[in-house]
Amino acid sequence: MLIIGERINTSRKINKELVIENAVRNRDADYVVKLASDQVDAGAHYVDLNCGTLHEGEAHSLQWLTETIQARVPGALCFDSPSAEALAMALEVYDTGRGQPMINSITAETERFDQILPLALKHKAKVIALAMDEAGIQPDGQKRYEVALALIRRLTDAGVPIDDIYVDPLTFPIGTGSDFGVVMLDVVRRIKDSFPDVHVTAGVSNVSHGMPARKILNEAMLVLAMGAGMDSAIIDPMDRHLMALIAASESILGLDEFSMNYIALARAGKFEGL
Repeated sequence: MLIIGERINTSRKINKELVIENAVRNRDADYVVKLASDQVDAGAHYVDLNCGTLHEGEAHSLQWLTETIQARVPGALCFDSPSAEALAMALEVYDTGRGQPMINSITAETERFDQILPLALKHKAKVIALAMDEAGIQPDGQKRYEVALALIRRLTDAGVPIDDIYVDPLTFPIGTGSDFGVVMLDVVRRIKDSFPDVHVTAGVSNVSHGMPARKILNEAMLVLAMGAGMDSAIIDPMDRHLMALIAASESILGLDEFSMNYIALARAGKFEGL
């Protein structure tokens, strides 16, 4: 399970304050380095960097985040931006010695696809491929499945290795549709059935938007999605209970040979107090 740590996002509030946005604006290196370091220590394989709320200053801020974090924290980085300019500036200073970069995200929208594909190819980046096109985000599972397949084919035809593609089938809040969770799981299964070598990722916390006790729904969704074939997730790795459920699910699903990783984590005390 490839874990993408989601905590460095300038839109995220802490006690109703835009603490992360202010830290990036003020170039508080120690603060953002700790955010990144804590996530890597907790088991994140990638640290996602998102400065989307900064608008005109986004490109330089994303570049600053990249240089600041990679100078002091090990591990690979995922660049999350709607701006091709911001992605390009961050990728130019990224140290590939720490692992492949990841771009979050590319879509089947013609303009977006044409902007992001050259960056992915130039920097040999992994890409998160959102299942949406010019029609926008479709609640209908069949349409999302069709868009996802078309996007996979376009990317592979263009030279992106299938192992570098992480399809995001898009998670809808179950508070707005009783079948949205079931539809999401079905789309994941169908994508993996059609392209077994492609990866599937998602920001699973979207499923609980507007609902009480969101943590419980997020955990249930993640475990069920793993059973359907999802092998990556954009989550908060500081959630020890969630990380423990991932390890347990991998063991039960036969993805952890002889449960050696699960045993090692238990012996290291990772599950104590849960």
